Amino acid sequence: MDTITVRLTKNGNWFVSHCLDYDIASQGETRQEAIENIKEAVSLFLEYASPDEIERCLEEQGRIQQLSLHSA
Repeated sequence: MDTITVRLTKNGNWFVSHCLDYDIASQGETRQEAIENIKEAVSLFLEYASPDEIERCLEEQGRIQQLSLHSA
């Protein structure tokens, strides 16, 4: 199973899900619906996109890395 990085935000009455890895967005009336919708959208993209298109998306998005900050 693949793993994706998703940012979930609330916009008015809707929850917006944004896949940071492939720059794909979706929405839903609930958090769970937004999550299910982004999973479906990314799955469809990966099913139908060419390997070159997938790689291009990953390159354009750059790499996401978590960093620790140390305060003085």
